[in-house]
Amino acid sequence: MTKNIKDLQSKILEIAKYLDKFCKENEITYYLMGGSALGAMRHQGFIPWDDDFDVFMTYKNYKKFIKACKVNLDTKNFHLQEENTEEWPMFFTKIRMNNTTFIEKGVENRKMHKGIYVDIMCLNNVSSNYIYRYLQYLCARILTAQTLAERGYKTNNKKKKIAIHIAKKIIKKPIKKILIKFVRSLNKKKTKYVGHFFGKAEFKHTSFPKNYLGKPKFIKFADTFLPVPNKVKQYLKLRYGNDFMKMPGEKIKKKYPIHAEFIDLEKDYKYYQKNIK
Repeated sequence: MTKNIKDLQSKILEIAKYLDKFCKENEITYYLMGGSALGAMRHQGFIPWDDDFDVFMTYKNYKKFIKACKVNLDTKNFHLQEENTEEWPMFFTKIRMNNTTFIEKGVENRKMHKGIYVDIMCLNNVSSNYIYRYLQYLCARILTAQTLAERGYKTNNKKKKIAIHIAKKIIKKPIKKILIKFVRSLNKKKTKYVGHFFGKAEFKHTSFPKNYLGKPKFIKFADTFLPVPNKVKQYLKLRYGNDFMKMPGEKIKKKYPIHAEFIDLEKDYKYYQKNIK
């Protein structure tokens, strides 16, 4: 059991390095996103208090990535936790490390891999029309509420509790299919914008011009170099505001505790499964 953030980050970085190697070998383009991109720019690595590592890909690369994982992933050391499956109902994918434990609240008894992970998010094409784009976002938020309920997510936030409860009762499989179809309705068309609607960001921070992506720029991240959007500063300004390079206060830092209830960097989660309730 560990709560040492640096040790955990070091393990996550091992997965990130493998992901980078895998994507290069399979000709898949990806970019660091959100806090991982911010960490690369501001800290040349992880944000010191962050245990997340997130990347995003265009829809085409995302589908190519999942397909490649099913054939070429090093399954001795890693596990593909694919989106929208019985194991993982959320609409993003994870690569988890075998022989590690990272058990989060609400999934203790769920039948799923519970190793340390990195998140792989899909950037969907979104409309230039504000109303259409907002409807895409709204459908994604409804799906998120439903899938959080299915996953066993627990929260003390009353608004979230109500939304999750309602979504669990109303959103059934046929409706889910309609919603995700609408969110991804423009992926085979040319659009000027892309968006990531399945995260925590508010609507105004979730979509941006596709030309921000461009050819990835590899910048220092800890002891390696990883890719960020070509116009990473413009992306981070949209995501976090003009002062994204400024260090936040202590109150902000305290909002980001380690996600897991139980962590072991060297033992497989199955070792603990029977004893954790």
